[in-house]
Amino acid sequence: MSKTLEIKKPSVWKGEVRASFKKVISFDLLFLGLGMVIGAGIITAILVH
Repeated sequence: MSKTLEIKKPSVWKGEVRASFKKVISFDLLFLGLGMVIGAGIITAILVH
């Protein structure tokens, strides 16, 4: 039974993710902007209420 525990499956994290730096930054800025808009809406709803 201990031998079956020694067999390791290939890790999901072994595969390297390849993405261009510009694409990563553009998605980051996109979601940062969306978060700011949503956050501003929530704060406004709380303050007006």
